[in-house]
Amino acid sequence: GSLLVPIWNDFHKFAASQHQYTVFNQKPHRFFMLLYFINRFYAIRLFACLTALGFLIGPVASQTPFSLKTGREVGIFGGIGIGLGGAWYLNKKMPALTVSDINGLKVESVPGFERFVTRQFDLRAKTASDWSLYTGVAIPALLLLDAQIRNDAPVNATIIGEAMLLNLTVTSLMKDIVRRSRPFVYNPNAPMDWKLKKDARQSFFSGHTSMVAAATFSTASVWSAYHPDSKWKPLVWAGAAVLPITTGMLRVKAGKHFITDVACGFLVGAAIGWVVPKWHK
Repeated sequence: GSLLVPIWNDFHKFAASQHQYTVFNQKPHRFFMLLYFINRFYAIRLFACLTALGFLIGPVASQTPFSLKTGREVGIFGGIGIGLGGAWYLNKKMPALTVSDINGLKVESVPGFERFVTRQFDLRAKTASDWSLYTGVAIPALLLLDAQIRNDAPVNATIIGEAMLLNLTVTSLMKDIVRRSRPFVYNPNAPMDWKLKKDARQSFFSGHTSMVAAATFSTASVWSAYHPDSKWKPLVWAGAAVLPITTGMLRVKAGKHFITDVACGFLVGAAIGWVVPKWHK
């Protein structure tokens, strides 16, 4: 029971923050609060939930196209742990922008083709992009609808979990190393308190876009391995691309990312989502 206390407290902290910044200035529904909390630890939570469901639903089938090897998995998770630890250390050492820093920023320093993004600040698009993220990280659960994939759920959950955690690691490291200011930092209409947070220096590259891409592409890769001759493969892969692209477009409209941020996020997430299942064949 005591383990639920920090979870419940986190719900209420989020409710307070959303009440301050929501477009409609309404208290969010508890279901939305739950989705946000899941998102805060999306990769880890999803990996744990899918693995637990897999063990509960059924045994590992012998005909799975994938395999797990202790040495390889330990190496992957070890690398992820080291990478996330490094990202945490870099983030802790990263100073937030000061008012002087913000006033000294020049729009002319932004590449011309994406300079228009510095005037984007749409809170509705921001909320929509968050919902797109929640949807994306839940996509792998759809694999449980397939009986054959469901029988191999522990293996498949581990593979998808590795893809999402690896993407989280790479994304976090890049954000804390590059420290690119978000587009809204250049926008005089954006709240100053947003600009003074560390998050305002984590534009490159888009974590929303990369995480959705990693989730959808790893899901498509796993599904395709079980159905290599299916006529639905083109549609599955097109669907895997549409959601992260949509997420990226919303992040641009929200003033949270430049075009190059979301493009790189898409490519990195998609590559990781495609490659990680290949490692396990």
